[in-house]
Amino acid sequence: MYWPKEGTEIYGMIQVRLIKEDILAMYTVRTLSILHSKTKRKKHGFNERLVYQYHYTNWPDHGTPDHPLPILSFVKKSSASNPHDAGPIVVHCSAGVGRTGTYIVLDSMLKQICHKNEVNVYGFLRHIRTQRNFLVQTEEQYIFIHDALLEAITCSESSLSAECLSHLLKTSALPDHSHEHWKKLETHFQALTAFQPKDYNLVSANKPCNQVKNRSQQFIPVECSRVHLTPKPGVDGSDYINASWCLGFKKLREFILTQHPLTSTVFDFWQMVWDHNAQTVVLLSPLTPDSEEYCVFWPAEGETLDGENFKVKLIEESELDGTVSRDLTVQSLQDDCELTVRIIQSPVPEPLSDLPALFQLLSTVQQWHLEYQNGPIIVIDRFGGTEAATFCCLATLTKQLDYENHADICMYAKLYHNRRPGVWQTMDSYLLLYQALEVLSASKGVSLVPSPSPTHLQPNGYNIAVDKS
Repeated sequence: MYWPKEGTEIYGMIQVRLIKEDILAMYTVRTLSILHSKTKRKKHGFNERLVYQYHYTNWPDHGTPDHPLPILSFVKKSSASNPHDAGPIVVHCSAGVGRTGTYIVLDSMLKQICHKNEVNVYGFLRHIRTQRNFLVQTEEQYIFIHDALLEAITCSESSLSAECLSHLLKTSALPDHSHEHWKKLETHFQALTAFQPKDYNLVSANKPCNQVKNRSQQFIPVECSRVHLTPKPGVDGSDYINASWCLGFKKLREFILTQHPLTSTVFDFWQMVWDHNAQTVVLLSPLTPDSEEYCVFWPAEGETLDGENFKVKLIEESELDGTVSRDLTVQSLQDDCELTVRIIQSPVPEPLSDLPALFQLLSTVQQWHLEYQNGPIIVIDRFGGTEAATFCCLATLTKQLDYENHADICMYAKLYHNRRPGVWQTMDSYLLLYQALEVLSASKGVSLVPSPSPTHLQPNGYNIAVDKS
């Protein structure tokens, strides 16, 4: 590591001080101050420079990122952070060829598309390889560049203009689907939900022994993002639960989206809680105490739920402003390990129909989770579908708004769809994300405006910026 973990370090004649470090899901941004010990002090202070280091942390050596959208966002933001009067951007990876070359080609081609309306990956790569050999190291990285540029162009062409979005939000109660703006939304939505999983993406979910664990075959986890349980030796499918990992703004695995536990999968649910050290559970599905459809999945007061390796006990139940919280402990039967878990229940049976109540629930959950940030937040709705995805997506977007003053709605919505296909069932379910952020901004006394795009290319489709003037 060539920068200090904290405080100040001296490297030869260069003093480097870490001012700030922001750790996000896909990358980390560090603000560093550098000072040459031999240069003369300026008349009004030190000869100090600020360096912004953008460190992408989800890109394997010799490989490629899982999806183009996050790296396109990273390239755009890191490149834009370099002032016009500054020197060149320093790009490196471990060897300075594979991932480094991929970044340089993407940044240059995105700018070429904007300024010349053309792209020449092969010609540009041949040119820069005369300056440094082996840039873009593998065929996989070369293919990824083309996939990423295609994603950028496709998203840009289907993005929603300010006029279009304004019309959609104003007419959402009585939509005219024959209007050009609603047709534009349809095209945008089709691009957003284009990924359709193949059979090999759903191997575990479609096993006969696992199909009975799914409330609906419409909401099942794809293989690359499903949550694994500790398997039982010799029991086929014992590592399966209908649950999917979803990223947040700060962590790659910030959320688990899952269905309301079936009577037959209650112990699987608590095994997931235990295996992944989850201490916050958000319950969005309505309970049906008189039937087994959406049953209570925790023990009554004074009782325990006994599994093979742990037992679950209810400690306390409380209510504040209609929001019910239940504190439980999950205790190991082998040793003294104990996990504190809080289930926070939605105060309304249909959370998406009451946006102020949904944001109040979000605030309650985030305040509690600040104390227990090690594990993921488990979010439950009937099927692990739209309600849970909306909750997680809004939690992520509100954090991004606070940190960056804009929200990449299209990017996160598409990544959520790819990790759990079907969560956006209709255009209205997607448009609700825009409506929700509009409600949130109004409550904070700020307005939402389209993000300016000086290059006229928006790799992440439409995003929203906050106008605090």
